[in-house]
Amino acid sequence: MALVKVGLLTIGQSPREDVVPEMSPFFLPQIKILEKGLLDNLNPEEIRRLKPKKGETPLITRLRKGGTVQLSEKEISSLLPEAIDSMRTKMKVKAVGVLCTHDFHKTEFPPSVIFPFNSLRFLINRIIQVKCLGLVVPLESQVNEAKKKWKKEKVVVEVKSPYAKGKGWKEIAQNFSQENVNIVILDCIGYKIRDKKALQKLLSVPVLLPRVVLAFAIDQHV
Repeated sequence: MALVKVGLLTIGQSPREDVVPEMSPFFLPQIKILEKGLLDNLNPEEIRRLKPKKGETPLITRLRKGGTVQLSEKEISSLLPEAIDSMRTKMKVKAVGVLCTHDFHKTEFPPSVIFPFNSLRFLINRIIQVKCLGLVVPLESQVNEAKKKWKKEKVVVEVKSPYAKGKGWKEIAQNFSQENVNIVILDCIGYKIRDKKALQKLLSVPVLLPRVVLAFAIDQHV
């Protein structure tokens, strides 16, 4: 069986030791993973220059040593095309999976670039009839943008960072149950399988984990 090279691109720094090992069991056996990060070759000062402007909804990601950083969506969007092109031409990958759940719809990308948001949107719009969507996002400053992004009849958003302690899953589950959500998306690539399991135990509706959805989407592509 010939190996198929697939790139995983994080908007932070690679390797994403908190993400990729959990995705690996879901990949087809012929897939070989290569990683790249938008911030891999940047020094701390260069990374600071990418911080969100006032009023801009931030993206949050993990750095190689375990810390986190908030980044400008506009700046990250401008860096993505070159990084993706580099993975396709220099690493010779057949597909690129982007390790971020943001909707980067303002930029045109080839079909071989796979975003978790697109797969999740397809699931809740075409496969599962969702009237009330539950979301968990990392930052309070992402709540309004999350509601706009998903464009459902009703969106209930809870805040809990995958990178720090915060509100308990029990409280979040109770709020979702009271609002009668049909499905929950953990809307950040940083949420782990243990986070999904913890919330799923408390709910009777599906909980979708982007890193797993992305892995299956990549399998379908290759």
